[in-house]
Amino acid sequence: MRFAGREKNWVLACDRGFTLVELIVTMTILTVVLVIAGYSFTGFTQRNRVNATSDDLVRALSLARSEAITRGAAVTACRSANPDVADNPSSPAPACTTAGSGWQTGYIVFADTNGNGARDADEELLRTFAVDSSITVSADSAQVADYVTYLASGFLQSGNNGTLTVANSQGSRTLKVEISATGRVRTYTP
Repeated sequence: MRFAGREKNWVLACDRGFTLVELIVTMTILTVVLVIAGYSFTGFTQRNRVNATSDDLVRALSLARSEAITRGAAVTACRSANPDVADNPSSPAPACTTAGSGWQTGYIVFADTNGNGARDADEELLRTFAVDSSITVSADSAQVADYVTYLASGFLQSGNNGTLTVANSQGSRTLKVEISATGRVRTYTP
């Protein structure tokens, strides 16, 4: 009998419903939680885009170095204004560019048989990389401003260290990709 009484009280409480004040407080709390979650998700997404771009950059440089060692010839990674166009060997597209500011439009890796840092019609395209438009990739030194060429030894053609900075448009996440004169690549947070 006691159980039946409790059940009856619960039914009466549910029939009563919520007051307007209770509903407003609940909706306010829910709104605050959703705004915080949305802001956190946006930051999370931006951080992941920076991480993915820096990982792609390290992958491109590592590919260039390993291909140079394997082929016994120079291989270059350069910034490109058109990394996503179809490869056209007769007029090298995608091609390297020196116009603009930075690597943020994308970059390509190719067998640089003459070691000039520019893709010629007879040079094989190995891989292309596009960059998300919300990310900036800029060179901190002249040695890597336009291209990075690896020699058959795996060392940089320039013989100097270079650093590329990957950041999101809000500036809330920045990673540095450092390339040593010996060709090794490392990523760090400044």
